[in-house]
Amino acid sequence: MKIEIKYTGGILNLPSAVADLAPVATEAQLKVLLSLAGAPQYFGDIEPYFTTLTQRLELTVDEVKDAIAFWAVKGVLAAEGLEAELKDAYTSDTVSKNREPAYTGKQALAYVEKNPEFRDLCNECQKVLGKSFTAQDYNNVMQLKSYYRFSDEYVLLLLAHCVEVEKSNWAYIRKTAANLYDEGVSSYSALEKHFAARHNKRSLEYKIRRLLGIGDREFIKAEKSHIEKWIEQKLPLELLTRAYEITVEKTGKMSYAYMAKILENWQLSGIKNAEDLQKSEESYKSKQKMSMSTFDTDDFFEAALKRSNEKMMERKKKR
Repeated sequence: MKIEIKYTGGILNLPSAVADLAPVATEAQLKVLLSLAGAPQYFGDIEPYFTTLTQRLELTVDEVKDAIAFWAVKGVLAAEGLEAELKDAYTSDTVSKNREPAYTGKQALAYVEKNPEFRDLCNECQKVLGKSFTAQDYNNVMQLKSYYRFSDEYVLLLLAHCVEVEKSNWAYIRKTAANLYDEGVSSYSALEKHFAARHNKRSLEYKIRRLLGIGDREFIKAEKSHIEKWIEQKLPLELLTRAYEITVEKTGKMSYAYMAKILENWQLSGIKNAEDLQKSEESYKSKQKMSMSTFDTDDFFEAALKRSNEKMMERKKKR
């Protein structure tokens, strides 16, 4: 199938971003934008044309203003005198997968100036990140708020986490925000739990790395499945250390399969911590000692009985 556009009736000149935004725009927003693009007289002061425009598009004045604000927020056009509509457009922007809104530096600075609460949030963000914001920095915070609709507390905790892991660049922050949103971690309480779990995992992982001498490199396949399983099971480091020591003592080298088998047997035996392991080892040593003691006693009596029989045989021979 072949198609071509016929420009016999004139040309509409629109930014290429409109094509990307079309899937998330409403019918009213598209109708307003196309009408504006096709009528240069609307530019400048549009208010005198509201009656004509609303009748032709079968929209209300508020719907037209909201549509203009939508395209202004997206950076497709510039608009003045729509402060309330622009604020609503920023805070209730439609979320669409893998597409973040783009704001111009001028729009971002204007929004900060007109919204004290957002400005206060950005001031706190600057403290967390340890830097003074540019228009692009304000833009990035605006995206977190309008696109994902994260709370102020959520945004601050997210930034603090990125600073903690020494990855406070906006590319990493935006990627982390997108992953969290896709995973359904969208509330402050859920984010707290998520980061707490990650912190615990990193803490045990770090200790295991030190124990096994892995360092900072990526896990190889043989290591990854075993270590991730031990972290998921939240095995105490004391058990892991002892299992590692036994593995090296018995095999002369590190063997993940051997170490995993030791840990598995301990779990099946009900050994959950260092105290359980100590009791088990003491019990084993006691049984071994008793077994050796019993063996030595039996051996003694057997030898004594043999000597007694030999002496009796000698007496009989002498007679």
